[in-house]
Amino acid sequence: MIISQYYDPEPIPKPAEVAAELQRRGHDVHVITGLPNYPSGNLAEGYSLTLLKRERRQGIPVLRVFELPYHGRSVFGRVLNYGTFMLAAAAASFAVPRPDVIYVWHPPLTVGITAWLVGSVRRSRFVFDLQDIWPDEMLISGLILEGLTASLLRRMEKFVYSRASQIIAITKGAKANLVAKGVPPQKISVIPHWIYGESATRTTPAARDQARRELGANGTFIVTFAGNLGFMQGLDTMLRAAKLLGTNATIAFRIVGDGTARLELEKLTRELGLTNVRFLPPQRPAALPAFLEASDCLLVHLRAGPLTDLVLPAKTLNYLAAGRPLIAAMTGTVADVVHESGAGVVVPPDDPAQLARAVEHLANLSAVERNSMGEKGRAYVQEHFGRDKLMDELETILVEVARRD
Repeated sequence: MIISQYYDPEPIPKPAEVAAELQRRGHDVHVITGLPNYPSGNLAEGYSLTLLKRERRQGIPVLRVFELPYHGRSVFGRVLNYGTFMLAAAAASFAVPRPDVIYVWHPPLTVGITAWLVGSVRRSRFVFDLQDIWPDEMLISGLILEGLTASLLRRMEKFVYSRASQIIAITKGAKANLVAKGVPPQKISVIPHWIYGESATRTTPAARDQARRELGANGTFIVTFAGNLGFMQGLDTMLRAAKLLGTNATIAFRIVGDGTARLELEKLTRELGLTNVRFLPPQRPAALPAFLEASDCLLVHLRAGPLTDLVLPAKTLNYLAAGRPLIAAMTGTVADVVHESGAGVVVPPDDPAQLARAVEHLANLSAVERNSMGEKGRAYVQEHFGRDKLMDELETILVEVARRD
C-alpha cells in the first residue's frame, strides 16, 4: 500500500514512480491518496469534492479520498486539509486489500498518523519516506511560530518516527538531524532523489524551440526557476537580483510554476517595476524538461537556515539532467553536488547582489563553456542518481520490512 496525500497528476512524481516501478517488478500495488489540488489549492480539472473516487493510473488502482482542498499560509486551513485527509485515508484503507507493507510519502507529517492507524488495525508495518523535516521547515518558512502548534508537531514527529519500521532520509545531513532527535541510526536509510520521468531522456529540438518561444527568449539570456513557488524558496531574492540587472537588456528571468508565494511574488515584481521578469504557468511533467533545456541557466534557491544543509530538492537533479548550467544559491548537499559535478556556480542564499553577479558571469561565458558545464552536470546525475540503483535499495527495504517477524 502506498499512502501519499499528493499523487499524479499533482507535480509530485516520486509516489507514482515508486508505484509504477514496484508494479513492474511484480508487486501488487494499491495507492491511497487525496483529491488533486497541489500546489494551487484548487481541485484539478475533472475532479470534484467526493468521499471516494476509484481510478487507475498507469494500470495501478488508485483510491482517492475526501480532503478539504487548501494550500495557503493559514494554519487553520492547513490543519483542515491535512486532518481531513489523515482521517479519510485511514477509514478508506479497508476498501483495499491488507498490505504486507505500507510505503508512506511525507509531507505532511500527518500521513504518518494515518499509516500508524492503518498498520495497527491491519497489522502492517510502514516505511516513512521523509522528504521534509517538520516542524523545522514550517518554523523557518514562517508558516508557524514557536508555541503550542510547534510543540504539538514535535510530539507528533517523535511519535511517528518511533512507530515507523524504517525511515528514509534523502541526505546524510537529514539523517544526522533525525539521530540528534533520538532516532536510532540503524532505523534510518539514506536514499536520495533520482531523476524523475521524462527528465531522464533528452527532448526533441522542436520541443526545445517551442519552449524557447514560450519563454520569450528573443536572443536574451534566460534564467529560469521552475517548481513550487513557496516561501521557503525565497524567490524575492531572484526578483531583487533581476532589479539589479534591469539595465542589462540581454538578461531575462522566468518563473515557471505555482504555489503559495506566487501572488506575493507577482506583487513584488510590480512594486519593483521589473520588465525583465515573466511568470509562466505550471507545466505538465512531460512538457517541463523542454523548458529546462531551452533555458540558458537554471536557478535553485532556498532561504538561508539550518535546513538548507539537509535537503536536496528534486528539481536540482532534473536541472542537472537538462544539461544546462546551474546557479545554486544554497549551502550543504546542493552546493556540494554543483561543486563536485562542475555544473555551475554556487552563491550564498538570500544575497541578490551575489546572485546578480553569478548571472552576469554565466551570461558572459561562451556557449561552448556553458554547454560544457551542463554536460558535466548531466553526466554526474546519471552516474550518481539513476533510478534503477536507488529503486533497488528502496525495494530491498520494503521487502525486508514486510518479512520481519
